[in-house]
Amino acid sequence: MKAVVFDGKCLALKYDENYPMPEITNDYDVIVKVEYSGVCGTDLHIIQGEFPASKERPLPLGHEFSGIVHEVGKKSIFKVGQKVVVDPNSACNLCNFCRDGKYQYCLTAGINSTIGIWKDGGWAQYVRCPQDQVYLLPDGITTEQAGLCEPYSCVSHGFDRAAPIPVGTKILVVGAGIIGNLWLTTLHLQGHKDVTVSEMNKTRLDIVKKLETGYRLITPDVLASEKLLYDVIIDCTGI
Repeated sequence: MKAVVFDGKCLALKYDENYPMPEITNDYDVIVKVEYSGVCGTDLHIIQGEFPASKERPLPLGHEFSGIVHEVGKKSIFKVGQKVVVDPNSACNLCNFCRDGKYQYCLTAGINSTIGIWKDGGWAQYVRCPQDQVYLLPDGITTEQAGLCEPYSCVSHGFDRAAPIPVGTKILVVGAGIIGNLWLTTLHLQGHKDVTVSEMNKTRLDIVKKLETGYRLITPDVLASEKLLYDVIIDCTGI
């Protein structure tokens, strides 16, 4: 199959037309035919050697992806042809972190065994996934939309941690990349009007304008000169 493969030893990407096709090795395995896969800021940090990833062998990155069930293990609840999205993080379900619903902190699973970082990911045509990391999509959600599930889960988690944010709160969002834009759409959905967006990239500001939220858009130099106070500041710069 075709894949974009990352070599962690030399920090190099390579297009491989003959990467090995995944096979069912467990009765609960699900092989997903990838339809949409994102490029996350974390992927860029991995490629630059700034974020830990597998160095045992070259493998496809990509932890934000959706697709169609291609093949399943004998005991899987999924059926070939179903639309699905994948949670790249697993859980051991035994440690205190996992029992508390914080499996991203799990010392044996979580970020330590993430699909697309430590295991073959969505920058390939097919990916083998454990059944408990695969989620069936509702009829009204397309695989294209579902490609944003993983980044939006980060925004949803942040919103839950910051909540409650009363309507009328003066909010500053710094950075208007994909995470910043997802924050803006969430704030708009929740009825927030007093929101300022600071972004240095004009192209990104133009994208925000197309969202038609009515939010105030400024550049960092204007932000620094205004010296205004905000009730809530949301950092989406990724620095």
